Amino acid sequence: MIKEKIYYLIEIETNSPLSIGNGIDDLTDSDLLKDADGNPFIPATALAGVMLHYLNEDEQKIFTPKINTEGRDINIISPYFISDATLIKSTGTSIRDGIKLDENKITIKGNKYNVEILEAGSVFTFRIEITVRDNDDSEKMKEIIYKLLANINDGNILVGAKTSRGFGRIKINNIYEKEFNQENLPELVKFNKFNKDEYIKKEINYSNTDDIYDTITVNLKQLGGLNIRSYSAKKGDVDYRSILSNGIPVVPGTSWSGLIRRQANYYNSEMYKQGFDQCNLDDWFGYVHESAGSDIPSAKASSIIVEESKIKNAKQFRLTRNKIDRFSGGSSDSALYSEEIVFNGNTNLTVKIKKNLNGKNDDYILGLLALTIKDISNGLIAVGGQTSIGRGIFKVTGITKNGMEIAYDNSKKTEEITESLDDMIARIYECAKKGKEENE
Repeated sequence: MIKEKIYYLIEIETNSPLSIGNGIDDLTDSDLLKDADGNPFIPATALAGVMLHYLNEDEQKIFTPKINTEGRDINIISPYFISDATLIKSTGTSIRDGIKLDENKITIKGNKYNVEILEAGSVFTFRIEITVRDNDDSEKMKEIIYKLLANINDGNILVGAKTSRGFGRIKINNIYEKEFNQENLPELVKFNKFNKDEYIKKEINYSNTDDIYDTITVNLKQLGGLNIRSYSAKKGDVDYRSILSNGIPVVPGTSWSGLIRRQANYYNSEMYKQGFDQCNLDDWFGYVHESAGSDIPSAKASSIIVEESKIKNAKQFRLTRNKIDRFSGGSSDSALYSEEIVFNGNTNLTVKIKKNLNGKNDDYILGLLALTIKDISNGLIAVGGQTSIGRGIFKVTGITKNGMEIAYDNSKKTEEITESLDDMIARIYECAKKGKEENE
């Protein structure tokens, strides 16, 4: 018998681009899922799926209960109902170009793609309904919802595609709640669950989140220009410009991830040359392996989240250039083009690494990331295109680990700042040495 009905109306806002494909490629290789009015929406299946996946085993049994019949577990209807998230404010859609590069930053033939995305800042509402029956613990059922919402707001739960590369982050703007029990049950008949005014605003503890990631944030200052190309076909416009999101230049998570993975692979190989066991970085970065004779590749999702970086206080300049014939040294015929380049901005690189992945020591991958940060700051590696003419170089101006400031090297350590990148790098050898001894 039903003893309670609990309703939540939740207002969410996209903190990063959102990509939820509809399986059709009319406009791009992956068009956005839209409703009958042409508005993007987040399907209930996507929301319920990421929520269920995040819960622990005991919580999943409450979220999707089962009964045992003749020795078999059979799913029964969930006490939780989750609706589609409908759009109430849009910041617009755009098309993102992407291309796969090899370890030498050379284009891999046939690997150019584009996707339609919903820009950050778009606002949705969705509903959660809980049906509480006689043997159910309503407080525990509500606590599951509060936990999920807090971890959505903290970025531990992401929605849609490319979530490990900066997409799908959502923040909670407002939560509204309405409860019905046996005392006020008659009011349920007149209740309009779609009307926000019939709910009571609910405050939850957003700090009650799970500590599942080591988060490294690097403050960066551009030294020169940046060019991560987005092409234009509009008359009178530049031929290409650096990628923008809501008019703000960005470094996509895919660009940072490719740079970090390539450099981590390099140092991992150097450790192997020094006699240490080579670590399989696929455990952290994920992979897609094409299977011979099969149309379905084997794959593993990345356990490292690299967020998209917004470039602030930058200047954008339009440049017109000629293509130079490499043999004659003169201008090529009909090869005049224009570009818009971003100069001298500030940004943050944020990398989240899942803790205790498969029982592995986090210090090894954190050390490889520290080496990569050093290489970025020293100008040894650059992000984006045209790096051979000085584009994509940054200087590190500050670093934090899990919200605590860390020093660039040991000489910068103080009583308040007790850890440095050098300390993180030194622990690579401790991990590798320990692993080598255990294998012997």
